[in-house]
Amino acid sequence: MWQAWLTEIHEYAQQDVVLMLLGNKADATHNRVVKREDGEKLAKEFGVPFMETSARSGLNVELAFTAVARELKHRSMKDPSEKFKLHEYVNMEMKGAGCCRT
Repeated sequence: MWQAWLTEIHEYAQQDVVLMLLGNKADATHNRVVKREDGEKLAKEFGVPFMETSARSGLNVELAFTAVARELKHRSMKDPSEKFKLHEYVNMEMKGAGCCRT
């Protein structure tokens, strides 16, 4: 299933699309279908950042949008001499927030 989504993204999206793997419903641990470790492993295989989110509680929702917006802003700069490191930004923000960023 994941491979089909990635294939469609590469086939139909622009070449410079920003990719990030999000695990949703992080607040519903009792209904978890995909383990966090599996999500992290898959993101690593695809070379994209990973985070868990919750639309209900707001966990990491703003961070996900902010990370993508920062990446897009950085790409639009006239002289992007320093590359924005999306992975590092996400990891740094996740560590700084502990377990519960809303």
